[in-house]
Amino acid sequence: MTIHRIKQVYDLYDEVMSGLDFACKKGCAHCCTCNVVLTGLEAHFLLKHLGPAERKPVLQRIEDQFPPQRYIPKLTTNDFAKACMAGGAIEEEENDPTWGRCPLLENNACTVYEYRPFGCRSLMSRQNCAKAGYADISPLTLTMNNLFMQFIEHMDQEGISGNLSDLLPALSAQGIETALKEGRLISNHPIPALMVPPEHQAPVQEIIARLEQIRTA
Repeated sequence: MTIHRIKQVYDLYDEVMSGLDFACKKGCAHCCTCNVVLTGLEAHFLLKHLGPAERKPVLQRIEDQFPPQRYIPKLTTNDFAKACMAGGAIEEEENDPTWGRCPLLENNACTVYEYRPFGCRSLMSRQNCAKAGYADISPLTLTMNNLFMQFIEHMDQEGISGNLSDLLPALSAQGIETALKEGRLISNHPIPALMVPPEHQAPVQEIIARLEQIRTA
């Protein structure tokens, strides 16, 4: 696995977003729900950097606050792209923020903030979500988020993805196969085509090139 490359992808995203005016910042937890999805590569990155001593309380927190209702994805980002290319109907997946808060929050602060997955990092609202009642994310930011998610999955195309509350315990207990059979985790896929609309082709060309450099390094 190319765990070190995940950090490079995260750093590139931070660089791309730096200087832009976003309301989201450390300590803002309005959108931090139990519906966080990440790849196995990201989960390995998180667990590795926590270390054994920090890992145990994180896993205990998930066990103690395990969300009975949570988003369990049926399609990965690249699988969704493939389905769009095929032109077939795509079943809408239920994802309700009222199901609960992320179990890794403590006093509205993320306990794994430095190693949080891309799904958390990509929450880039131009307005305060708590005040506005919704996340205001620009179309270009959404395109870039999809682009980064596609590359992150592609780098782990032989791996798996799932809800944080399912994936981290499964990795630690070596229960991946069971979670896959139960439908709580899904298999990753390579990029079939980049989901970049015509109006965003020019602005993201350099980012695509740099993501490709990270992927092939």
